[in-house]
Amino acid sequence: MDLQIQMMLEQQILIKNPFDSGFLSPIFLVSKGDGSQRPIFNLKRLNQFLGLKKFHLMNHLRLPDFLQRGDFLVKIDLSQAYCHVPIRPSHQRFLSLAYRDNIYCMTCLPFGLASAPQIFAKLTNWVAGYLRSLGLRVVVYLDDFLLVNQDSECLQAQAQVAVQTLQLLGWTVNFEKSQLSPTQCCQYLGIVWNPSTDLKFLPLEKQMVIHRYLLSVLQSRHWSWRIAKVIMGYLSFAGFVIPLGKLHYRQIQWGSRRLSRSQPHRLVAIPKLALSQIQWWTSALHRSSPIFPRSPQVFVTSDASDVGWGVVVNDRMHKDFWTDAQKEWHINLKELFAVRRALELNVPLLQNKVVLVQSDNRTVIAYIHREGGTKSLRLLQEVEALFSVAVTHNMVLIARFIPGRYNTWADNLSRQKCLPDWHLLPGATSEIFRHWGVPEIDLFATVNSAVVPQYVALSAQDHQAQFVDAFSQTWNFALAWIFPPPPLLPRVLHHLNSARGLFILIAPCWENVFWRPDLEARAVAPPMYVKKLKENLIDLSSGRPPPEVSSLSLQAWLVRGGSSKFRDGNSLTCLTSIFSVQL
Repeated sequence: MDLQIQMMLEQQILIKNPFDSGFLSPIFLVSKGDGSQRPIFNLKRLNQFLGLKKFHLMNHLRLPDFLQRGDFLVKIDLSQAYCHVPIRPSHQRFLSLAYRDNIYCMTCLPFGLASAPQIFAKLTNWVAGYLRSLGLRVVVYLDDFLLVNQDSECLQAQAQVAVQTLQLLGWTVNFEKSQLSPTQCCQYLGIVWNPSTDLKFLPLEKQMVIHRYLLSVLQSRHWSWRIAKVIMGYLSFAGFVIPLGKLHYRQIQWGSRRLSRSQPHRLVAIPKLALSQIQWWTSALHRSSPIFPRSPQVFVTSDASDVGWGVVVNDRMHKDFWTDAQKEWHINLKELFAVRRALELNVPLLQNKVVLVQSDNRTVIAYIHREGGTKSLRLLQEVEALFSVAVTHNMVLIARFIPGRYNTWADNLSRQKCLPDWHLLPGATSEIFRHWGVPEIDLFATVNSAVVPQYVALSAQDHQAQFVDAFSQTWNFALAWIFPPPPLLPRVLHHLNSARGLFILIAPCWENVFWRPDLEARAVAPPMYVKKLKENLIDLSSGRPPPEVSSLSLQAWLVRGGSSKFRDGNSLTCLTSIFSVQL
């Protein structure tokens, strides 16, 4: 500590307190990743008096949305970053410490101050924004900048621009910790990222740290609240990288709930299920997982009601009634069970596939997406059974929410009703046709619902259709009409990748749905709202407007077939001269 205090005095990070009053806080040292030590104020008492606002930092969960396949990467680290931010002189007395009969105060932003990350992030986020205005693809987490580009030579030039900009603004770049030569494999935010191979994994040193700690716990077979907290800290982070990692710490979470927080160091025996999951982790830390989301290959929509359950798997439909025992289940358990039955009944179709599961139950989506939870042990057991089926048959599950008013097919199946057949009347279609032309074919229709003479049917018994099952053929039309059941929209957009021509697509107006960016990327014209749905939308299975029609909103989109992949902000223009021009 003597050495650290002396260094901070020489750098004028600390000065003797010139004020008669102040706020004293203790100081301590923590070890950094490189073995050196960092002084930290224990500002817990001072933080109680700070008014903090919510803010969001870049984190590892959001990085896959930023990266692109084939990217090269550069990392720039700032040296003593917080020390670049001065504290107003009249406020320095609130950052005082006592050491060897002297009172000192901080002149710059300290680690440990609750508002420090937000203050610092505002500065570096502004810098990142300026770099983006120069054409750089960049993100920043506090003092760590990550630059990416598809072209390594261009990225090298951009890295020079970024370093010069940072230095000109007064920052000190830590060249030793930075990675300034473009690489396709880079450690950032505690994870190694390789967009060229589509893999992310834990750095070897982090694997070893976690492995040693877990082995020590296994050897003792006892834990405390404090030990469990350390375990969960390690595994909740690693669970983002390790396949099925989150699923394999749920029993650890459940076991730790019985530990006494009021006696954080009291040792008790670890439950068997928690022990087995800790053992699983010791042999799983080296595993890697894909960076980028997989494209769905099979599409599942499910629903459950008090009567029974129903699922749609591509063009296959299944339904059944509840047994007397199952009728007593909570609706969340029924909905999750329906998903499992969808997998079990379609193993040959789903084996070795990426499966998109859509449900109108948010709890089901959360339990699949998060690989379990801690609010219901029975739901956890059901999701473990679900993933057991998936793992056994090498299925990758993607879960997405769909509003109940759009989950029409599975809902009717679960209630043992006829399938809905939505149809737009001429009062709506005539305006659309006037803008974009009359389609040559209706790809999702029946003899009664088709908006043009030529149509494609779902049923093989419909002998007037051009062919059966729109997904069974590649689409190549000058202009086609697509009004699918809303749960089929992800599959429709996927099928459009191999299509040619133009398509009028009718879709719910749902701003935050996961498939919306893909739809917008395909659009060749602004969407049109379908007006007066109460008058113009009818369900031919009932002869009436659909239930909740007053809350429905539909849009007509003119979209182009073919791949919708595009590179946002990935200019390959080198910036060797931009620095001198822009600054």
